[in-house]
Amino acid sequence: MKAQKLIKYFMIAVILTLFVSCSEDQTTAPPSTTNAPLAKFSDIKTKVFINCTGAQCHSSSGNQGNLILESAVAYNNLVGVQSILFPQFKRVEAGNSANSLIIKILKGEVSPRMPLNGTPLPAATIDSIAKWIDQGALNN
Repeated sequence: MKAQKLIKYFMIAVILTLFVSCSEDQTTAPPSTTNAPLAKFSDIKTKVFINCTGAQCHSSSGNQGNLILESAVAYNNLVGVQSILFPQFKRVEAGNSANSLIIKILKGEVSPRMPLNGTPLPAATIDSIAKWIDQGALNN
């Protein structure tokens, strides 16, 4: 149950960040990852993860799923780190969005889909995250 809450808050943070960093017109057909705007980790961190840590799920005091998304440690807790809930995947596998747990959770390829009990992210937002990952998941 704690792991589900952790994933939920992580996904909410990712969603909010991507809304800000993605194209303004999201009413058109979702772009492919090659055409999607590139999300920056700094945007994801400040606009998405703030919700995950503020809810005490992915903070040092909440630490759901052994995932802390506080600004100073978020990148090192995501990129290249095996998931505790799904050990066959890395949370973010740099250069390989298709095998990154964050994308699988956002797309609903594994359960629970994020945001937990919320509206799924627009495809353009997920594509932006995927592009960030495919471009090397830089700490930018």
